[in-house]
Amino acid sequence: MKCCFCGEEAESVEEAIELGWYPDFWQGDVNWQGPVCPECQTEHLFTDADGEYVLKPDHPLPPLAVRMGFIEVRKETNMSENPIVKPKFSLGQTLATPGALKALEESGQSPGFFLDRHVHGDWGELGDEDKRLNDQALVDGSRILSAYRTLKGERLWIITEAADEQGRRVASTILRPSEY
Repeated sequence: MKCCFCGEEAESVEEAIELGWYPDFWQGDVNWQGPVCPECQTEHLFTDADGEYVLKPDHPLPPLAVRMGFIEVRKETNMSENPIVKPKFSLGQTLATPGALKALEESGQSPGFFLDRHVHGDWGELGDEDKRLNDQALVDGSRILSAYRTLKGERLWIITEAADEQGRRVASTILRPSEY
């Protein structure tokens, strides 16, 4: 994987996480997929009031950045000006296992399609009890699980970690059930 600004390489997602790379950033109300190395975070991004990394106004969009999602993902700013439904919770850092990435590639689908459903409370192919537990997790901060099928019939899970002491959810991971 390469930093979308400078092209610096990390050998794996694990290495990038360990080195403090950030997976995405905002430009206005559009979310862009990086990743962004720590040096470029300092040079090109700032942290807004919501704790999100945002492209500095005088900096051009990097050539390797990719608009997040199959469906355009937008940051919620003002509901009266923006008709997009506000997410029910924060995804934190978004990760995907190799098996999930392969299933998505084979189906021609984007992670953003499933992440959008997940963050808006469409829990997918779960039983009533698991759906109830997810709804409760929106209140008490516990772990959230969704289950979906790709167009090729592969099952995928998305697991969003429980909120920490400050109420932040650190990460959401897309994986095949066999990778759990």
